Amino acid sequence: QYEFPRIEIKEEEIMKKILLTAVNAKYIHSNLAVYSLRAYARELKENIVLAEYTINNRTEYILREIYLKKPDVICFSCYIWNIEYVRELAAEFHKLRPEVPIWVGGPEVSFETERFLKENPAITGIMMGEGERTLTELCTSFEQESSLEKIDGISYRRGDGTVAVQPLRSLLPMDE
Repeated sequence: QYEFPRIEIKEEEIMKKILLTAVNAKYIHSNLAVYSLRAYARELKENIVLAEYTINNRTEYILREIYLKKPDVICFSCYIWNIEYVRELAAEFHKLRPEVPIWVGGPEVSFETERFLKENPAITGIMMGEGERTLTELCTSFEQESSLEKIDGISYRRGDGTVAVQPLRSLLPMDE
């Protein structure tokens, strides 16, 4: 009888997969925000996976693709042309994998965040304003499973269902 070798996995080697998801207006458009966010979070680049789709893709197709990527956290980039699509994707994905936090960011969700979270119970949190530093801190928090209370520029749903709104983050210098 063959016995499989035992593989020891150290806790610090287990990395969370964070999926930055863009739903673009057309195939010829690319979402520069997700590339900029990933580039800024260079120390965590191995954790961050990009996925781009268009509003012309069927919801079922995108849901399947996201599901097959097996993310630990999903982040959607939100704009006027995709916000309704993102809301639907988040609600449907939450039904499939309710344990996966869903975060959103972008100009369509950076304001009136408390109302947006109340209207969209599948969404865990919102990155407000510039997301480079915020996403980097969030990714670190996901990895370390630490509190979100010290991260500026986010609104999120606490465990008890109430919404926390952190102070806005100051703008990054352009050379960063």
